[in-house]
Formats: sequence, structure tokens, C-alpha cells
Amino acid sequence: MNYETLTIDTSKNIAYITLNRPERLNSFDMKLGQELYKVLHEISSKPEIKAVVIKGTGKGFCGGGDVKEMHSTKDKPRFLRDLTKAIHKCVIEMRTMEKPVIAAVNGAAFGAGLSLTLACDIIISVKEAKFGTAFIGIGLAPGCGTQFFTKIVGYQKACEYILTSKVFTAQKAAEIGIVNRVVDSDELDDAVEEFVSKFRKLPPIAVGKAKMLINKSQDNDMITHLELESLTASKSAGTYDFKEGVAAFVEKRKPVFKGK
Repeated sequence: MNYETLTIDTSKNIAYITLNRPERLNSFDMKLGQELYKVLHEISSKPEIKAVVIKGTGKGFCGGGDVKEMHSTKDKPRFLRDLTKAIHKCVIEMRTMEKPVIAAVNGAAFGAGLSLTLACDIIISVKEAKFGTAFIGIGLAPGCGTQFFTKIVGYQKACEYILTSKVFTAQKAAEIGIVNRVVDSDELDDAVEEFVSKFRKLPPIAVGKAKMLINKSQDNDMITHLELESLTASKSAGTYDFKEGVAAFVEKRKPVFKGK
């Protein structure tokens, strides 16, 4: 299927989504929000897809909400309500799908673009990339991302960066725990492939359940989470991949997982 605001390509069990509004720094309009959700939702139900990569066309990853559209719309509160809800659907889909989602940050990630980045499970950025929450700078309360940002960097740092609309570098993003790896621009694709090559070989059911547990751990109390871990481990023990994994361990060979 052809999309107006993004492209989708599947190669060797990995889905590559490329935001494709370079003339607007790949910023979110309603169309991008709707199309990105549709693609993510379809991918989440495909067991053959083992990981997802999101990147941007041109100089930016995602510039946030489309400010020109915000300016031109007559009913600004309604527009922001609809736009943030569309972005939220994408974020929820990314966090709840039991597949790793990797952000390949090739340039600026501001506002909702930073929120989209933070919704990913692994973030790889080029050195030249700039980050910022951006909302305050245009007189707007943050429409998304404050929870993710605060959980990563802590309360005081979140206040510093969000309340002052502070712009920061990829290196600073790595220092405060947002970015996993910073690379030269010509090394971005190779760094991404280093991760996805691992996910091609790892047991996708176990990986997906581990992602779910990591997300649940941020809100569950200890006793509730220990019980969830026990139940999830027990269920995964019924898979072919677990039988293959323990057999390979005992036989001192590399396992061949099949995702079932």
C-alpha cells in the first residue's frame, strides 16, 4: 500500500518505517499520525516481523507537530486535541507491541518528535542530531512525552529541560540516559543493523514478553510484578523456542529459534 507521509519496507523480518515529509522536517500533521498508526497496528499483528526501525527522510527525524498547520487552523484547541490523540495512538501502539522498536535518529527530534523517539525501545542517534521538548517555546503545554522524559532523567532534570524548552545535543542525550548510542552520520545504518541482526536470531516471543515486563515494571508494585514475571516465564516455557534453547544449551550448540 502507498502512503502520503511515510514509506514502509520489510527486509529479512524487519520492518523499516521512514517518515517522509522532509519539507516540514517530517513533522506530524493529522495524515502522518493516522498513517503511522495504521502501519504500526498492522505490523504489531504480524508474527514474522521481529523488530521495527523508525527513521526520517532528509535532515530531520521528526520536528514535532506541524506548527504551520497549528498557525493556519481556526479552531486551535480542537486541532491540538485531535493531533495529540493521533500521536498518542502511535505511542501506545509502539509501547504495547511485543516487538523491539528502534529509533534511527538522523537529525532533529523536537516536541512530539522527541516524544516519538522516547516511545522507542532503543535509540541510536547521529552526532549532529539536536533534541528538545519545544512545546513551551511556542506557548504550548506539552501534548505528550512528559511521563517518558521524567521517568528517564528524573524530576529536577525534567523540569530543567521541559520548562525552559532546552535544546540539547545527542551527546547530552546519551549522558542523561535518553540515547543508547551516538554515531557518525555515515555509521547510522550499520549501527541499526547491528541491533536488528541480533533480533533476527533471538527468540521473538521471549523478547516481546521481556519488553512487556520492562514496561509493566515501571508502574507495578514489587509483589504484583514478581507474580507477573512468574506467570510470563511459565507461559514462555511452553514454547518451541524454550525447548530449543535449553536443548541447545545442554548440547553446547547455538539455538535456532522459530518464533513459536
